[in-house]
This record gives sequence, C-alpha cells and structure tokens, in this order.
Amino acid sequence: MKIRYVLMLCASLCAVTGLQSWRSGWNAHADYINVLAAKKKDKAAKAVQSGEQKAAQATSEGKVIYRTITRDVVKYVQNPNRTRCDFDDESVRLRQRAIDAANSISGFDAGAVQGK
Repeated sequence: MKIRYVLMLCASLCAVTGLQSWRSGWNAHADYINVLAAKKKDKAAKAVQSGEQKAAQATSEGKVIYRTITRDVVKYVQNPNRTRCDFDDESVRLRQRAIDAANSISGFDAGAVQGK
C-alpha cells in the first residue's frame, strides 16, 4: 500500500511540474508576442510622425498669394464657331507663376504640374 501512495505522489508531482512548466512557457510566449506588438506599434507611430512632419514643413513653406482676376471672357471668344483661343501675355505669365509655385512646394506625394 505504501508503494501505491509513493506512485500517486510521483504522478501528482509530475502533473504539477508539467502544468507549471506549460504555464511558464505560455506566459513567456505571451510576453514575446506583446513585445513584438509594441515594436510594431512604435514603428507605425514613427512612420506616421515622419509623414506629419513632412506635411507640416511643406505647409509652412508654401505661401498662398490671393489675387482677384477679372477679365472679360468675350474678349477671348468673339466667334462661337472658332475653336482656338489666344490668351494675352499677362494671363500666360500668371498661369506659369502658379505652376512654378505649385512645383516649388516639397514634401507632397503628388507629381509635379506640367508647365507650358
């Protein structure tokens, strides 16, 4: 009978030891996954922060010039059957200045506007 108690004690000690080692492994793996998630979160935060800094820098570099332009459209289109419009030098110059200003702002993902 004494041997039966010894065998039951050994079996229960093995079960307790196995359960404890399984739980220890589970906790170690959970900690490892949490560390990986924290690293991924930090990396994503850095990527977002660098993008926001580029956008803020580009916004601060860009200057907006407001100018009201009033022109007589009839001056350009005298005949409705005509398909060619000739613009005066001032209109072409203002358009080119707007294109150059848009191209000089750095940091945005959009491609450059094509000039004349």
